[in-house]
Amino acid sequence: MSGEVPAQKLQEITKNVWSMVLGFRIQPVAFDQGKVSAQEFVLGKVTISGTWQGAVTLGCSSALARRAAAAMFGKAPAEADAGEIRDALGELTNMIGGNFKTLLKGDCKLSVPNVVDTVPFGAMNPAPEHQWFECEGGVVLVNAAQGVGR
Repeated sequence: MSGEVPAQKLQEITKNVWSMVLGFRIQPVAFDQGKVSAQEFVLGKVTISGTWQGAVTLGCSSALARRAAAAMFGKAPAEADAGEIRDALGELTNMIGGNFKTLLKGDCKLSVPNVVDTVPFGAMNPAPEHQWFECEGGVVLVNAAQGVGR
């Protein structure tokens, strides 16, 4: 996490974006390997360059990503296709990263989101500073890390 921005601010941004954009309520939770180890995730990342350099990563379990895309595009979850799921997670990542960037000092630029779908939890290697949430029966993670993401 950034030394300039408290972790609580990233948590607040994440909760607000999920609530305002999707109407979903997410709750912070402690990391529970038993809940996530068998799941696949959709991951989005934006990099920030300038006076602060790093990345903001957003991930959620695949089933939740499908529900998020359905909510964003006004469809039933079964109707959301892979492109819409990537677009929805990319947009959520962009909103969270953009809001985070406004809290940084100096001149910073935000990249276009990069989204990778169906990543097994075991391949993710999540860092201890990831923040974890539960939402709609799924799992959300978010992290801002300085010095990564180029």
